[in-house]
Amino acid sequence: MKNIKQKLLITLFMIGAGGGAAWATNTPADATITVTPIANVSLSISATSYSFGPVSVNSSTNSATALTLTNNGQVDVAVTKAITNQSNPVGWTAGTAAAMDTYALYVATATARPNITDYSVGNHLFGALSNSTALKGLGGGSPILNNPAGATPSVSLWFRLDMPTTVSSQISRAITVEFTGTAQ
Repeated sequence: MKNIKQKLLITLFMIGAGGGAAWATNTPADATITVTPIANVSLSISATSYSFGPVSVNSSTNSATALTLTNNGQVDVAVTKAITNQSNPVGWTAGTAAAMDTYALYVATATARPNITDYSVGNHLFGALSNSTALKGLGGGSPILNNPAGATPSVSLWFRLDMPTTVSSQISRAITVEFTGTAQ
């Protein structure tokens, strides 16, 4: 009888201490919160123009000083380039190679002035009007312009111009180019 009492007491103690059965389980609930930031994408260029000055027909030249393209926005951007007005006044055409009243315009990013031979058709040529292509550096890579707090918020833009082989007029021409940033 004493032995049964001891066993009953030990069993009651074990049940009271939770040693026999699980009384409750802990089941956590997870939730996922998502957000898409709306960031300002903004580029600026200083100086806003470059003048090659008088250039001989059927020759090539490159810029002596760079324009600086800067990311003023709140997000890193990849940049594309395009000619938006190929000739003001009208009369010249942007192309892939120089011809009569047709020029070829190139742009590359670099820390120092490139040589004329450093520009390549595949990486740096604007091509035809409204032909949007990636802005590339001399090595062919596409720079990402960091937001202003980043390491590389700006790049130097260097231009090469292959003049038309012949022209129908000696009127001075202006070419408008556009650089567009796309958030990364």
